[in-house]
Amino acid sequence: MTYITEYASITSIPKNILRYLNREGLIQDPLSQEDILCLRFLEHVWGNKKILRAQLSRLSVKARQSFLRTADLPTKWERYAFSRFYNLEPGKKLPMGTIIEEIQTTFCFILSKKQISSLYKIRNRIQVARHREKNRTANNHNSLLQSTNK
Repeated sequence: MTYITEYASITSIPKNILRYLNREGLIQDPLSQEDILCLRFLEHVWGNKKILRAQLSRLSVKARQSFLRTADLPTKWERYAFSRFYNLEPGKKLPMGTIIEEIQTTFCFILSKKQISSLYKIRNRIQVARHREKNRTANNHNSLLQSTNK
């Protein structure tokens, strides 16, 4: 009998994905022979760019970009915080205390110091991305002006 925890140590499929498949009723814990066979197949296609491309192509460009911006954020509350900061109107401010309170109320748990630190990193990441986008836009504008003056 193989349990999900044991299988996670020998596979390329992340443990949280195995747990998700279990919660969805797609695999059992302990794993049956059929589950193991299916997971071995999944290992062969896991991360295959051709398959990922086909899956992502079904999404709109806006949905794809949004998904890719938050793909490395493992939890719903982190993605929520990212979208709150990202969708903030230019010139508006969102105090950290407000977002912490929103997360704790919405997701029904108290953020730890490590999680609050993660929030600061998310906010900083968006600030840096906006700054880079602003510079990129300014550089494109300047290059357009220079090319018309020649």
